[in-house]
Amino acid sequence: MAGTFQYTPLFDVMGSSTGFSQRLREYVLKKHGSVNAFCRATGIKYPAQMTPYLSGKCMPGKKMIARLEKDGADIEWLLSGHVPSTTPSSLSNTMALSRYLMDIENLFRKVRLQIAGSADVSKPEIDAYAIVDQDERIVDLTGSIERFLGYEKGALSGAELSELIHPEDYLTVQSVLQQQRLDDDIVSFASRFKTSDGSFIPVELCLYIKKIPMSEQAEYSMILKRRES
Repeated sequence: MAGTFQYTPLFDVMGSSTGFSQRLREYVLKKHGSVNAFCRATGIKYPAQMTPYLSGKCMPGKKMIARLEKDGADIEWLLSGHVPSTTPSSLSNTMALSRYLMDIENLFRKVRLQIAGSADVSKPEIDAYAIVDQDERIVDLTGSIERFLGYEKGALSGAELSELIHPEDYLTVQSVLQQQRLDDDIVSFASRFKTSDGSFIPVELCLYIKKIPMSEQAEYSMILKRRES
């Protein structure tokens, strides 16, 4: 034979890319707060270019590695998960998402106050939650929104609200989000969200608007609850 080919089991490839995607998401959220902010900082023009890496579908090439290295990422940890033995035990996953989880809690609090006028009301039951960035792209926290709408985990990472909300309902949502609003505002909608089979289900949608510090941009904490047709 003219040459040799080294076969790598599919399991190893998938396991490696999945671990990398989880660590990459942790790094991006912890340092930059959102995928869009990371892209702006590293010169990536289209945030959708990050989707294959964040969904575990592929590993980074030399160009992406160079971008991450220049941004200050620990490449060895991203690729292998290895950390020096002197590194103390951490709650990095929790820390990476703490600001978003705090936003979700603030949204729960404001929904309670809005609905009942009392902070003593129990936390409302919801079906899904996520963070939406300035460009109306979803930064998923736990996969709850995918489970709720019937998609595979990670399938909606970076998805735009306009792709998920019924076109007739999205016009109202977009109009409200484009208005000048105060920080810590909350808006509610009765919307229809697209499921994995292409059908739409009726949803109660609440968005908590949070201005990004030292910026005119905003991001949104989102909770969803299925409503009766």
